[in-house]
Amino acid sequence: MIEHRNVEVLWCGNSRRGNANGWSYPRAVEKKLIEDTKDGSVLQLFGGRSRWGTRLDVDAIVRPDVIGDAWLPPFRQDSFDYVILDPPYFHLNAQMKTSLFRAAGWIARRQVIWFSTVWQSTSGGLRFKHGYLVRVGDSCHVRCLQYFDVVSKPGPVQHFNRGPAMKYNRWLASPYGLPLVAVGEP
Repeated sequence: MIEHRNVEVLWCGNSRRGNANGWSYPRAVEKKLIEDTKDGSVLQLFGGRSRWGTRLDVDAIVRPDVIGDAWLPPFRQDSFDYVILDPPYFHLNAQMKTSLFRAAGWIARRQVIWFSTVWQSTSGGLRFKHGYLVRVGDSCHVRCLQYFDVVSKPGPVQHFNRGPAMKYNRWLASPYGLPLVAVGEP
């Protein structure tokens, strides 16, 4: 059960940075994330145009550090202290969210942080620690900023039944698997 003392409100003002494109965190959220992860390494799945940490994104136009898909990120177990999930704001079914959380939990040594329009229940070897309902501006959907501790490592999903990650099933089933790398390896 989540007790109310574990959920707060994070208020973001209406002002945006210049001609904001919507692909970056509101200032108050970015400041909070940087402060909360300053003592470790950070991987941002769906990293987009974020300005810190190691950014993974499937879209090369945003110039991420690593071009890859968040459903099957190319990193070994415990490669980063923190993994931040900031998925696009479209419907994610339960299997897609579980897949993301299992992949992120596999990579994270300490915590997985979720920033989305949907409140996520505990999933994939993670335990809810603290959360914020984030007011991002007038006439906007509330965002959820949730912190999950890694408590077990069930590992990444090995077969996808639906969703965008189904394209990986043929590689996952091959005898060679996918080459995963640890941070700092060639």
